Amino acid sequence: MLIWFIVFFILSQVMIERKWLPASFTGLRLFHLCIVSIGLILLSIVVGILIRQPLFIVGSVTILCSSVISWKYRHKFD
Repeated sequence: MLIWFIVFFILSQVMIERKWLPASFTGLRLFHLCIVSIGLILLSIVVGILIRQPLFIVGSVTILCSSVISWKYRHKFD
């Protein structure tokens, strides 16, 4: 599981830097991006419980959302 999270973190950084994510998601303001990220994490909790894999799903979504927030925060203050 830990190896998956490390690999997924690296892949999420590549997706963000190469701008493979939709512009509607990366173009949000920082506050709205945080709200959407919280919503996605809550949705992943529900989906993870329903398919009985909460750690895998919630961890992956949290890594992706936190990577996007850190990228947006970094670009806001450059």
